Amino acid sequence: MSKIINCLEKILLPFAVKIGRQSHINAIKNGFIKLMPLTLAGAMFVLINNVFLSFGEGTFFYSMGIRLDATTIDTLNSFKVIGGNIYNGTLGIMSLMAPFFIGSALADERKVDAMAAGLLAVAAFMTVTPYRVGDAYAVSANWLGGANVISGMVIGIVVAELFTFIVRRNWVIRLPESVPTSVSRSFSAVIPGFIILSIMGVISFVLTYWETNFHQIIMDIISTPLASLGAVVGWAYVLLVPLLWFFGVHGALALSALDSAIMTPWALENVATYQQYGSVEAALEAGKTFHLWAKPMLDSYIFLGGSGATLGLILAIFVASRRADHRQMAKLALPSGLFQINEPILFGLPIIMNPIMFIPFILISPLLAGITVTAYYLGIMPPMTNIAPWTMPTGLSAFFNTNGSVVAFLLAIFNLGVATLVYLPFVIISNKAQATIQQEETEEDIANSLKF
Repeated sequence: MSKIINCLEKILLPFAVKIGRQSHINAIKNGFIKLMPLTLAGAMFVLINNVFLSFGEGTFFYSMGIRLDATTIDTLNSFKVIGGNIYNGTLGIMSLMAPFFIGSALADERKVDAMAAGLLAVAAFMTVTPYRVGDAYAVSANWLGGANVISGMVIGIVVAELFTFIVRRNWVIRLPESVPTSVSRSFSAVIPGFIILSIMGVISFVLTYWETNFHQIIMDIISTPLASLGAVVGWAYVLLVPLLWFFGVHGALALSALDSAIMTPWALENVATYQQYGSVEAALEAGKTFHLWAKPMLDSYIFLGGSGATLGLILAIFVASRRADHRQMAKLALPSGLFQINEPILFGLPIIMNPIMFIPFILISPLLAGITVTAYYLGIMPPMTNIAPWTMPTGLSAFFNTNGSVVAFLLAIFNLGVATLVYLPFVIISNKAQATIQQEETEEDIANSLKF
């Protein structure tokens, strides 16, 4: 293990230190760190709604054999409105908050007014957002939630750079020194705001001639090429979901067409076949087949704790990390990670735009998929014949999705162990990279941040 760590350290550490000082990547990282209170609160209420308030058929507690009467279930469901509203105000507006925090973080790197840049980034985001849902004058929630985060990231960075460009050239209104600082700062952002929002307004206007908008173009660039992958949909989903997440895009939402149109129907076909014949063996004897890449398979064996098998990362941090911030983040992320919700660790560590975590986060999913596919074709792992709730913990999900296979449970636990071992050396390298960055920070770095 030490040889592997030393080899990876020689390769990754210089690159990580260099990338760790890149202003745009720093802005994205720091922006998402500042978003952490929203992601933590939203993730916890997703957990409460989908697990602790859900007792109907197909839920975690129902699968555990706990039965409640219909009146009690209806009463508990009524409380989900609270969590739903909190979700709408946290994870549901991630794309709207991202430009503010990323724009202000980059402006702070450039030593210009961070608050003004962040506010202009939000205004620019809403300027290019269509205000129409059907015939109603309204903003679609699709543009504000996690599926559109990449658009918010782009706008935050572009607006901050434009704001810096304008301010550095002194295209601002200067008031006498006798004017209060808060008033003077407000007026100094008038001209940059006018120029930036005018550019965004023109972009929005021009795109209406093609009956599209800025956000739709960004989403289409990501989603459309992926919708026709056909037979390779499973591998494509496994590879691209964590890759998109690394760059700040909600991978599962961006690839929802592959899930809802292909993999979920495959899961439903498996369930129907199993129900018809009563067992996997009887169905196979009758000449029937089961789909391997049914969506529950990914939740059970590959996305352990969420995309990138981040439950393994949390365990690796507990085992090997000596960084107090990482260990605290792991403690906060563990409850939601146990139930397949990993936004806290993705945005809080963060994993997004973290060069050291790129390799394990991207490669662990295809590695676990390879183990799972091998086990399936060797006859070790049974097919998916049930659809347990996606929030079911690792091991239990595989157990219930295969209608009670102990082998499936053990395979899921084995995969979790593999994920933990893969993350271990990178957790150690991350500790050393942070120490190196802190030791090597110089006055020259501060001076470079002032350059445009």
